[in-house]
Amino acid sequence: MAINLTQLEQAATRYDLHDTATKSAAGRDDTKKEKADVAKRHQQMFSPPADQLLNLRATQAAARAGAVAADRATPEVERLLTLEGGLLPEVIRRDNDLRPVRFLQLAQLVARSVGRIRISDGPITDEGDATGFMIAPGLLMTNWHVLKSPEFAAASSVIFDDEESISGELKETKTFRLRPDLLFVNDEVLDFAIVEVSSRTASGIPLAQFGYLRLFEQTGKLDPTQREAANIVQHPGGGSKKLAIRDNYIEPVVPDGVDPNKQLNSIFYGTDTLKGSSGSPVCSDQWYVVALHRGGVPKTKDVNGRRVVLTLDGQPAREGATRDQIHYLTNEGTRVSRIYASLRAKSARNPDVANALQRLSAVARDPRMGPIDLRTAPLLLPALPAAELGGPEEITHRPAAKYQNATGYKPAFLGTRFRIPLPGLASEVSRELATLKNSTRTELKYDHYSLKVNRERRTPVFAAVNIDGAQLWNAQGFGRRPKRPAWSVDPRMDENVQPDDTIFGNSMQRGHLFKREDAMWGRDQDACNHADEHSFTITNASPMIANFNNVEWGDLEDLVTRECERGNKVTYFAGPVFRSSDPFFNELRQGVPAAERRQGMRVPLTFWKIVAWIENARLQSAGFMLSQQDEIAAHGPITEEINFGTYRKTRVTTIEQATGLRFPRLVSADTFGT
Repeated sequence: MAINLTQLEQAATRYDLHDTATKSAAGRDDTKKEKADVAKRHQQMFSPPADQLLNLRATQAAARAGAVAADRATPEVERLLTLEGGLLPEVIRRDNDLRPVRFLQLAQLVARSVGRIRISDGPITDEGDATGFMIAPGLLMTNWHVLKSPEFAAASSVIFDDEESISGELKETKTFRLRPDLLFVNDEVLDFAIVEVSSRTASGIPLAQFGYLRLFEQTGKLDPTQREAANIVQHPGGGSKKLAIRDNYIEPVVPDGVDPNKQLNSIFYGTDTLKGSSGSPVCSDQWYVVALHRGGVPKTKDVNGRRVVLTLDGQPAREGATRDQIHYLTNEGTRVSRIYASLRAKSARNPDVANALQRLSAVARDPRMGPIDLRTAPLLLPALPAAELGGPEEITHRPAAKYQNATGYKPAFLGTRFRIPLPGLASEVSRELATLKNSTRTELKYDHYSLKVNRERRTPVFAAVNIDGAQLWNAQGFGRRPKRPAWSVDPRMDENVQPDDTIFGNSMQRGHLFKREDAMWGRDQDACNHADEHSFTITNASPMIANFNNVEWGDLEDLVTRECERGNKVTYFAGPVFRSSDPFFNELRQGVPAAERRQGMRVPLTFWKIVAWIENARLQSAGFMLSQQDEIAAHGPITEEINFGTYRKTRVTTIEQATGLRFPRLVSADTFGT
């Protein structure tokens, strides 16, 4: 790849200014004081409690020797000081090359938020692939020279998980389009760009699972009294993700007292990088982002009064030379505090800049929040002892007689004028349905609901349910509900196509598609109890992470329940969206050998629900799609027409496209947009 001599000469000039300022600062009393202030701020704001404890011990030791006054500890450090046994004096003087084990654990989480940028079409660029990283929900940062304009960004994508797994195999990558039409900011002088990223891949994988790195405006992320390293997660050469953590020390940072106008915007470091590393996060030993990597600084010399860039053989570089021919001295990154200064200067006249600044600041107010969004962590369920594999409750086997009189879902439940048949099925969906034993029938009928099961996924394709609010257990004043029934397999269908109950436990729960409180209705207590048992059939369960089942999905269920408790009738359909990218359950657990990770049931990431009701003698419907990783705001009060609060509706046709099911009557009654 050909070099840009002008850019290299500018980098050399910036490095010379930095070098001159560093030498000017050496030995000055005001510089010593500023370094001491920055070091103290670093210890108080950017050091973990364990490191604060070590610093405090060292200060106390010096105080006992009469050298300095010991500072008071922060509350967390005070707690550590009181631990039985304390710390041995020998650990106070540490070699800076020692790292706690959390250093590696944090590195893994940081790496999740770093992706490879690919410009696939549109304007021609000679930069090739580059690196970028998430800095807030939905926002990515990279270099100006990577995304010089909205046109470059619109033609680009960011690819996550382009890396090797622990077994050495390449992971399945996830590609998200960049959306400069929603937000785009860049700065040529500081060489940064910020752009919105699509919230999901084309197949529906959520961006949120990759988290973000917090950018803190406060200075002091680097301790000037210690040798600090520049740790960089990157995609060198446009290849898979790499981590540079050796021979990577940062050159002295010029104190602001020597640079009162803050004209020196860079830090310099010796970390290994290549073409494609542009746009990487430069992180401290505590994994706070301290700079945005922008490129290398070449060796130069004056030739006839003009600065020229040198090649490895000591000759002046010429236009057309390649990057690997240049003699580089160090690497350069733009300081995070200077990026903030640029954004603040432009925010009043540029709405995109103001938007970006607000979103960055919202997630990075206090450095004690830590350097990363902890949701960056991949979802890992604890390995369960063999005795607990069946989940917190045993599965039972009810006799077939328990189900023989079930009439199932009733299409005309809301009235003969408002008949809603079971959904139509695309041919590929029909081919994958499980059948009842010794039968070609696929509909499992229960009290007040029916469902059909995908035999490969061992998960219901949909549940179709009726609820008569006037006959609910609570509405009839039957008092406290009885103890929950045990879960049972359905004796009418082979167990090997029903949900695998061994995956369920406290973390991965049996998520009701037809909720117990909604199913528990009938003409008397016996009928309610019978329907209650039917709702606890394992075919009515789909794998749901506890927080999703109890909060996001549960809150939407509660909206419907409260509408029914007013005595109204409601029909709804619910089920998962099946995708080939859905993870296997074993992929979500710790301690599973690599050879076994892609076995067992897959866990759906997305679920849908379509609710139908009668309002002013008209059929109404509303559709919703919820991700197991989405955060959905609390809903507002419910009015007569079923106010779904802050839950954003989804077109019924969108659910049809995602599931292969067909709801022609509900499409015409869809209230999307009203």
